[in-house]
Amino acid sequence: MSDEGPGIPEESMSRVFTRFWRGSKRGGTGLGLYIVKGIVEAHGGTITVDRARGGGAEFRFILPVGTPAYLA
Repeated sequence: MSDEGPGIPEESMSRVFTRFWRGSKRGGTGLGLYIVKGIVEAHGGTITVDRARGGGAEFRFILPVGTPAYLA
């Protein structure tokens, strides 16, 4: 998914999934993307962030098809 906001500075891209990291002081706890990453990885997937074409940020996640081995 992507947005058309100001985006994430290049030097911050590697930290957006870090617990308690916030890109600004506008509020929030810094847990949202950390939790999302944990959920995606718990299902055997991956999540990445990059710059969106029209500005803003773009997040992509990939989940495997089928039942995870630990549930089979």
